[in-house]
Amino acid sequence: MRKISLLLILPLLWIFPARAANDNFPFGGRQAGMGNAAVTLYDFWSISHNQAGLARLEGPAGGFYFENRFLARELSLGAAAFAMPAVNGVMGVSLTYFGYSLYHESKVGLAYSRAFGEKLSAGIQLNYLYTSIGEGYGTAGNVAVEMGVIYELLPGFHAGAHLFNPTRARIVSDDGFGEERIPTILRFGLSYSFSDRVLVTAETEKDMAQEVAFRAGLEYRLAEQFYVRAGIGTNPTQNAFGFGMKVGSLRIDLASSFHHVLGYSPQAGIVVAF
Repeated sequence: MRKISLLLILPLLWIFPARAANDNFPFGGRQAGMGNAAVTLYDFWSISHNQAGLARLEGPAGGFYFENRFLARELSLGAAAFAMPAVNGVMGVSLTYFGYSLYHESKVGLAYSRAFGEKLSAGIQLNYLYTSIGEGYGTAGNVAVEMGVIYELLPGFHAGAHLFNPTRARIVSDDGFGEERIPTILRFGLSYSFSDRVLVTAETEKDMAQEVAFRAGLEYRLAEQFYVRAGIGTNPTQNAFGFGMKVGSLRIDLASSFHHVLGYSPQAGIVVAF
């Protein structure tokens, strides 16, 4: 029965948007509500989208994130991260886990971000990616890097770029006979703050083995500590919505995306600033 379950779930790992082969799964409750159009954001969860966005973190913070993709337990994504100012910049560590006991992908990342003046910031992250397939199929792992920049073109108008796995590293199985490509992914985006209440983002993403994807997001601050968000995306076509609230040093973000074939994917993130 366990082998049947594995054979049924593996094909879904190559379908929208859960591509297997150690994809760079994005996470963060705020970003999920904006359709993950987040390459220009300065935020704690930039540790997943563009490490340059950590540069303005003013104190230690930790967070947890969970996503139940298409309401399927086998496609769940969990993440935890911690970041703090250090060495003239900000350092962070993150851990993600996608899948279940018979198939899972893990990623451990160590990030560093630094601001260069008031307009420019840059970040880099070293990752170890690991895949395990049950029922005797084996395990594999390798190291990959990612890096990004954010630049303020005009007051409130930012451009950002992020590159994952520029060296095109691959994962080789522990027996030396199997090999999987780690995707090389380039993201470029723009964002504009119309006021302290309205933020609009847009970006493109190019996986070297996939078609170009487009995303756009909107964040509106309804009240001092309450936000509503929406987003859209292509390849695959998805809609997203969410909201967030701040209670003292605690930030709670809830969101959900919708795929017209596979259904809803609820997401939740919690960030605590120390």
